[in-house]
Amino acid sequence: MTVCVNTARPDTSECDFMLCHLLGVLLHFLFAGSRSEHITGRGAPKDDRDNDPSRVDVIKVNEPSMKKKSADFFRLDERSGFCNEPIYERENPYPTVRSVDFSHAISIAGHGSGADHSSHTRGPQDNARLSPLKDLGYPTSLSQLITNLVHCSLALFRPDDSYPSLDVAINDMQIMLQKPQLFLSLDPPSTVNAFMGSGQLYGRSNEIAAVTNAYCRVATSGITEAIFVSGFSGCGKTRLVHSIFESVNVAGGYTVTQKFDEMQSSSPLTVVLSAFNELCNLVAQSSSETCLMEIYEKLASAIGAPNLAFLTRILPNARRLLPSHITLPQLNSQAGINFNRLCFTIQHLMRAISSSSKVALLFLDDLQWADAMSLKLVQGVLSDVRGLNCLLFVGGFRENEVDQGHVLLEFFHALSASEVSSSVIRLNGISANDVNSMISDTLGVFPRLCKDLSDVVFRKTNGNPFFTLEFLRSLITHNLVRYSLRDKCWKWNLNEINAENITDNVLHLLTRKMNVLSESNQTALKVASCFGSIISIDIVRKLSSTSKYSSLQTKLDETAVKEGFMDRDDASYRFVHDKVREAAYGLIVDKEQYHFDLGVALQSVGGAIFAAANQINRGPLPLLHDDSRRISIVHLNYEASTKPMDCSDFTAAYSYLNSAVSLLPHDSWTTDYDLALKCHFQLAKAAYGCGQAKRAQQICEEIIESGKCLEDTLETYSLLVSMICLARKDLPLAFKTCLKVLNLLGEDIPDDVVDINPTVNEVKMFVQNTSYEYLLAMVDETSSRKISVMEFYNHLVTVSFLVKPRRICHYYVARWASFCLTHKVACKYTPGALVSFGSMLSRDLDEDAKLACRISKAGMMMLSRNDTAMIQQLPVVYSAHYMWVGSLTEPIQSAAAMSKHAYEIGMQTGNLSHAAFNLSIMLARLLYAGTNLLKLKNDLEVHLKSAKQHSQFILLANLVKILEVVSNLIGDEEAKSSLYPETIRQTDEDFQFTFEMFSSFYLGHTERVHYKSKLWEKLEDSEQRKVPLHFIHTAFFSGIASFRLYSYGRKDSQIHIKVLAKSLSILEKASQFSEWNFKNKYLLLNATYLSITDKKFNAENEFRAAILASRASKFVHEEGLACELAAMHHVKRDNNAVALSLFRQAKACYKTWGSRVKEVHISSLIDSIQE
Repeated sequence: MTVCVNTARPDTSECDFMLCHLLGVLLHFLFAGSRSEHITGRGAPKDDRDNDPSRVDVIKVNEPSMKKKSADFFRLDERSGFCNEPIYERENPYPTVRSVDFSHAISIAGHGSGADHSSHTRGPQDNARLSPLKDLGYPTSLSQLITNLVHCSLALFRPDDSYPSLDVAINDMQIMLQKPQLFLSLDPPSTVNAFMGSGQLYGRSNEIAAVTNAYCRVATSGITEAIFVSGFSGCGKTRLVHSIFESVNVAGGYTVTQKFDEMQSSSPLTVVLSAFNELCNLVAQSSSETCLMEIYEKLASAIGAPNLAFLTRILPNARRLLPSHITLPQLNSQAGINFNRLCFTIQHLMRAISSSSKVALLFLDDLQWADAMSLKLVQGVLSDVRGLNCLLFVGGFRENEVDQGHVLLEFFHALSASEVSSSVIRLNGISANDVNSMISDTLGVFPRLCKDLSDVVFRKTNGNPFFTLEFLRSLITHNLVRYSLRDKCWKWNLNEINAENITDNVLHLLTRKMNVLSESNQTALKVASCFGSIISIDIVRKLSSTSKYSSLQTKLDETAVKEGFMDRDDASYRFVHDKVREAAYGLIVDKEQYHFDLGVALQSVGGAIFAAANQINRGPLPLLHDDSRRISIVHLNYEASTKPMDCSDFTAAYSYLNSAVSLLPHDSWTTDYDLALKCHFQLAKAAYGCGQAKRAQQICEEIIESGKCLEDTLETYSLLVSMICLARKDLPLAFKTCLKVLNLLGEDIPDDVVDINPTVNEVKMFVQNTSYEYLLAMVDETSSRKISVMEFYNHLVTVSFLVKPRRICHYYVARWASFCLTHKVACKYTPGALVSFGSMLSRDLDEDAKLACRISKAGMMMLSRNDTAMIQQLPVVYSAHYMWVGSLTEPIQSAAAMSKHAYEIGMQTGNLSHAAFNLSIMLARLLYAGTNLLKLKNDLEVHLKSAKQHSQFILLANLVKILEVVSNLIGDEEAKSSLYPETIRQTDEDFQFTFEMFSSFYLGHTERVHYKSKLWEKLEDSEQRKVPLHFIHTAFFSGIASFRLYSYGRKDSQIHIKVLAKSLSILEKASQFSEWNFKNKYLLLNATYLSITDKKFNAENEFRAAILASRASKFVHEEGLACELAAMHHVKRDNNAVALSLFRQAKACYKTWGSRVKEVHISSLIDSIQE
């Protein structure tokens, strides 16, 4: 025992000791009052319960030693080395005083306030023998504090736990007053399981601040952010995030949490959808009727009724966001369902419910068990380039379980590429001081008094918070830390703790604890662990209804919950921590058989399809030889796959269907043909849906080979061709497949043809002799065979467009239209047949083009039928119509708006390829229409991000080209295309040619326009060469360039006059189809022609007419051009006043257009005139 002898005269430290002593005496009498006693006898009698080894909360411990000058002063306990009683007594020198109201702080704790209780070891009795306050009914911590103060007067005999200074004492007082429920409770601890910590987070203040600040940034900016919390199991990731939930709720936000599970019964995608489903519920609960109506209107206008129905299918709580009187259309099972549509729908849901005043915090835990599809959906929502989602996403994951190639790393890369603001918080173990605070709060013992214990725990646990608490509970369970009822304090013996062989692995520690349970109690834990971290009450009840698991619910309640392994609420039992579930699962020896038995039990009860299938599929299926049992499991898995397929959860559907197919007998194509056919076909669809295209193609080939008849394989043929076309791989195989199927269906289709005119003329003649009424009166076709013919003609036209010469493609288009018209087939493919034939005829401004307008219009009118199947075809039909006929006959602004509509429908239905095509058409039309360049630039940048996210490289290249043109016209110094230099090479050559000519024309590069117009004449075989809007604008640019060159006196003037006359002829024909689109251009070309042919007055009249026509058609850029060219005409004739006025009008028009380059150019011309 250490002896501290101070022979020097009192110094400052001795004064501190005296102050501490005086404060202790004062506090003692303030509290003890008239109840203070002079105790002259021995210590209180020992409580026999202290020696009862059956009590887990009573242990023998070592107490702080007393410093003494000689052992003769005290009688010592030979076992513990502690003084049990003094050998001398003194009279009480202090008068009795009354208790004062300082004890109000004690009342805060109450007499039944909680599970954490405070105290430590009793100190030695001082020579004054003041009665300990705990004997008077006061909390032990208060008694301990005052005793330690009083003992400061013992000089050489001061105990180790006496206060070294007044500052330390004040710190303990602050702790006691700040946490009265922990340090001022009068109740003893009840059971070991009460010791689960104080609920406080230790050592995480910086991390809490980081999450809180991120939430505030989202609430302020409305811009989505992502935070990831990583660390080992038990480091407190979940509790860290949950710690700010209350603040978010108080601020009016939404908090939603879901957890991925290694053993989850549902798929990872279902976890994400469940989170959004719960968010819908929270929004519905907190929103007024007005707000809900606004949400409905946003959704209805953005995604349409079919997608509203789809939304309520995947998120049932979304129905609560819609007015009760709204009737949604019925969706065919799996009709038009794909993952792109799912992403689109969830994105628009978030846009509709977003609000900076109600920011959503979405927490998905254990991301290491997520899959690529679930993370892709989250990424799609976080990187939504439209609208401010006001979403803070928080993801927790175990960093040590994420290795190279993990899908989570790809998720991080995708977020970075999408420019989503994200950060990572890495949690390590807490510090030794934080462990000390945790144990102090858990036991209700001042930190200074449990420092020795916390140091041991810290060395064992490395500061892992969960392990720390479990380790402490283990010490209590094994009587190495005990609560003494006699002394009302906690005691421990460090030598015994260090000598005890306690594992430093939390899993082993938990397993050791479970191993002492009875077999039936262990069974309950093992069963629950097979279902993941949560097992629903419904599953428990179903299992409890079987003879094998009849005691399951009872044992879960009696043991799993009471022993602290699980929590229970109204809907489920939940393991308190993943490590607890892992320990329980580790008790199972034959895991596969255990899962299988559980699944069979659930299947026998019925009503738990998914749980039964998931458990059975984890079993030893290859070893199952009972054919009847195998077939029943096949049916079970097929039934379980239907809901995931309906909700685009192809990963889950694939898992179920793959298990089903693996259990089919080897001769199933003979013995169970129908079952084999439907399982294989659905498996092919699911495989393709989750990205396994090669596997899907192999399954399709097996179905085609094994199918009994053509009708049984038509869907498979169609799926196979669709997959090949979308992948743009092995297109010759798709072409041969289409020909094969059409020939089997009775259509004699050659793979090549020399003269297509007879077939084309036949259809033209039929259309000329057919009224609109005939076309629109065609009733919906009921013959599946005819519909199949139409479907495979549709495939054939698509494939031949990609791999065959244009004349071959045109022949197949004519055959398609001919079959449709002669057989009066009205189905979802009919509009495509008519519009495609019309597009084919519109390549020249002649009588065929007029016929094309007629037949294409009929196709568009049929498409307007309110039919879900027709809506799915809309992006395909619109892309053909507005690329060709629509832009020739309808106002170009209207064509752009309709292409935008088709783009949106394509996104809604998940048809990204045709959505991209319509987007390109829309943006090109907007540029031609003179849309404000700054607005167009902003839209382009948004669509660029979206195209990059969806890996639409062809679209990306086209958008980059348009953005480059727009940026040049605006006058941006930084070329935006430099952000995506790798995509330029992929731009369609003709597409790039057209926009380069547009840019050169308005930037005044007249020689370049003239040169390109000559190149254009050589593109006879180009499809772009025949697109009406392209060749009409090219003729216009070429004619104006010739006028300028003639005015500048460059080149051969006669050549320019001929070019101008040719362009004028083309624009005259074009204006007959649409005066809105082309009349102003014709007038302007005619004005320039009259100008260079010296017909002055006629030219001026035509210039004025061109200006007015441009203004009437709202082509502000062409109005500016007409003013500019008219001004040049007047400059040549020295009419400077008129020219100056026209230049100013031109400048105003170019300013409205947003072209700073043209503004500057016109300003220089104005300056030159004024000089």
